[in-house]
Amino acid sequence: MRIGDLIVDRDGQLGIILTEPRLSEDCEPGGEAYPNEEYYLMDVQFPKWIESVATDEVEIISYARR
Repeated sequence: MRIGDLIVDRDGQLGIILTEPRLSEDCEPGGEAYPNEEYYLMDVQFPKWIESVATDEVEIISYARR
């Protein structure tokens, strides 16, 4: 997943990826999920809001031109 890719989330909302995926702070030492879980978040522009979304909660429907 890369910046500019068009995605759809589990609710059917379309969005555009704004940031590269990053390890969630919960998965770092001292976080609630450490060391048992590992997931990545990225900022996504939806029609009227921006939200941090886990990479496993979306599906790419169109890749940005590389």
